[in-house]
Amino acid sequence: MPQNLSAIPLEILLQICEKLSLGDLAKFVLTSKYFAAVGTPRLYDQLFFHRIAKKVNIAKLQSDFVLNYVAAKSSKLLRCRAANGRSMLHYIAAAGNEVLLATFLKWGADISVRCGKGETALHVALEKGQDAIAVQLLEAGADVLTPARGRPTLAFLHNDLSRPTAEKVIWAIQAAGGDISACGPGGHTALHYASRSGHDHIVKVLLENGADALATNKYGHIPLASAVLHRRVEVSRILLDAMTRDPRGYDLNAPLASLKDIPSSWVPERRGHYFETGYTLLHSAVSIFHPPTVQLLLDFGADPLAESNPPGWPGRTPFDIAVIGRCPELVSLIAGMKNPPVFWKSNGYIQSGFETCVREAYPGTVRTLVDLYKQGKVDLDITAATPVMLYACTYYGSHVMDEDVNDSITSCLSAGADINAQDKDGKTALHLLCEPGDSEHNKAKIRLIEYFLSRGADWTIRDKHGNTALHVAADNGDVEYDVVVRHIIQVATEREKEILASPNNSGETPLHLYLAGADAADQKNQQIIKLLSDGYGINAAERGNIQSRTTH
Repeated sequence: MPQNLSAIPLEILLQICEKLSLGDLAKFVLTSKYFAAVGTPRLYDQLFFHRIAKKVNIAKLQSDFVLNYVAAKSSKLLRCRAANGRSMLHYIAAAGNEVLLATFLKWGADISVRCGKGETALHVALEKGQDAIAVQLLEAGADVLTPARGRPTLAFLHNDLSRPTAEKVIWAIQAAGGDISACGPGGHTALHYASRSGHDHIVKVLLENGADALATNKYGHIPLASAVLHRRVEVSRILLDAMTRDPRGYDLNAPLASLKDIPSSWVPERRGHYFETGYTLLHSAVSIFHPPTVQLLLDFGADPLAESNPPGWPGRTPFDIAVIGRCPELVSLIAGMKNPPVFWKSNGYIQSGFETCVREAYPGTVRTLVDLYKQGKVDLDITAATPVMLYACTYYGSHVMDEDVNDSITSCLSAGADINAQDKDGKTALHLLCEPGDSEHNKAKIRLIEYFLSRGADWTIRDKHGNTALHVAADNGDVEYDVVVRHIIQVATEREKEILASPNNSGETPLHLYLAGADAADQKNQQIIKLLSDGYGINAAERGNIQSRTTH
């Protein structure tokens, strides 16, 4: 009877290993090198033939046990394929296991084997940024000319690859007669792929080794278009520098080939859907609302007033798009560019964008356009924008901050908007601001009311119901609006004081309306009541208030 497991005959140990669960077997082989030699083949069978995609495990397999296992099972391992067609070399390349790769190459592994997507181990190594593996495969004679997934081999270069490795691939392609600026079956050059991915390091290496920065893809776009559309600022800068030095020259303000019906992988965010004939790169950069790219293009001479030329309607400029898009940062950036145009021409888009920005309270855009208007650098019809300014007085509590509403309105007034303009119901801005609303916006609204009054707004104007702004403020029902009532009374001229007690079309005076919602016994309310009642009998006012409540 054996005294320990090591004394058990090898044939019996092998049978024991076959019966153990994989978990127990893994623990068993860790107890000694002898048991490891006996038990690991079954574990490796599981790993290589059933769990081949476990690249993390494969990356660690460098022991003598695994090398002996590969030698013993080489013929079977070299034929093994995963469901996706990948061979052992594909997974070894992805994991970066140099020792295992060398062993497989020693035993005759075919480095030209392609998976279901047409990739060889070299494509995988390049895409995963595995320097040493890529070099081994290149030195072993890997095919560098045949594309995969519709891409040229250089399109697989990852930004993590070192310059020497990337250049080895480039030189291998050139030595084999390949063109590093040629489009792959998918219709794009390697530089297009690197530009789209933002691989600035690879873009530099490609350019410095002769890649053509002006080569177009099957859609007629240069690599810079891919970089701009994907917001790759550093890549765009590198490409622009290269294009500037190119003796052939490139017109940065030339119209782009159409972006419509191009896969989203090349034109993201449905931007092709909104493309207009005649759009330049700057039009596109503004359309994706990316200030750093816009700034870069402006620095290199892009024209913010280049017009598109769509069939059937007026063309628009990049500046038009920024205004229409309600993007204050872009509007300010373009307007503040070095050597700006003397005049910002437009086919009506600036006006419509301005009105939209006033209505929806985008103060940055409104303020910038008003400043340009005051300087005589842009045409704006301030009178036409007045109705939307009145609408903005009702915009508190929407998706913008209260101060944005105030700033937008005061900018319009500073440009000459009619401070006493009325809407279709005869209401002025004061009427609208005095109407009841969410109390959390009272302070902002009251600040704006005081601004209007300080600029001479006429509170005595009546709406179609005969109400003045004082009627509306007195009827607000919120104690915070007492300050408005007091302020109007304080700024009233001698002539206007006669109107303090005047009724509306329903016969209600401001005092009637105030008493309807106020506690007459409250000391603070009594102060407002006294102010409103100066000049006529308080008892008559109260009788009128009682009568008004009974008839309503």
